[in-house]
Amino acid sequence: MGLDQRGSPVFCVVSDAAGQWQVKEEGFEKALASFDQRSDALKYARDLADTKEGSQVKAYDEQGREVPGA
Repeated sequence: MGLDQRGSPVFCVVSDAAGQWQVKEEGFEKALASFDQRSDALKYARDLADTKEGSQVKAYDEQGREVPGA
């Protein structure tokens, strides 16, 4: 399951091969949602994280590198 060391969910914003931005829970393959714009995916992921105490968001660029503080 996509949990951090404290047992809280981690939501990831990643680009797919078609250029869409997906929001996934870390450890799961299936996307929770898909967006045309990275900013929309980040907002959705942050909104999800706000509903689950202690959860966090990780964002990645088009090359799959983590973007700190995104």
